[in-house]
Amino acid sequence: MRRFSLGLLLLMLLTVIVSADSYLGPKGLMTVPTADVSRQGVAGFGASFTEDRFYGNIKASFVENLELGLGGSNYGPVYGFFKWRLVGETPANPGVAVGATGSSFYGVVSKNLTNTGLKGHLGYGSERYGGFFGGLSYVVNPVAVSATNTPVPIITLMGEFKENRHLQESLSAVNFGARFQFTRDFGVDIGLLNFRGLTIGAYLTTNF
Repeated sequence: MRRFSLGLLLLMLLTVIVSADSYLGPKGLMTVPTADVSRQGVAGFGASFTEDRFYGNIKASFVENLELGLGGSNYGPVYGFFKWRLVGETPANPGVAVGATGSSFYGVVSKNLTNTGLKGHLGYGSERYGGFFGGLSYVVNPVAVSATNTPVPIITLMGEFKENRHLQESLSAVNFGARFQFTRDFGVDIGLLNFRGLTIGAYLTTNF
């Protein structure tokens, strides 16, 4: 209970200093989902800020392979979301997940492409997900200790593409960013959305 209370406090602080398009935290890229889900018994709190738009969410995995949560922003109503992993990733086959954010539905597959930290993601979704989307993530340093035994964050580079055929925006969007995981439970994301908008976010996870 004490850790849970500390998590809620940190989330409130983050909403003051930070909250991209429905921030996804460590189990997504920047604005598009992946087939990864949190372990059962893990809760997450996230917030991000892009220009004048703030996003925050809270989610939890009460059963294996299923995430449930609530999100919101400073310009829209609170919405529910879920992600259900249908197939877990194996060395031979990709992970497969389906989900929804509000009234926007999607399906996505994710697969490690090499044994050096490069992972690919490809999906299709309605409304906010804009048709086809995809991305790559690359873990630069899977170990959080340097050669001199100095603690360093685990850094993951991310790139993503959204077709945006269902949106009244540009025909497509390309986003880049980096995730800095300082501990198993806390990280910060920094990214550039479509080469013109800077985004910063943070997430905290805890067991329950």
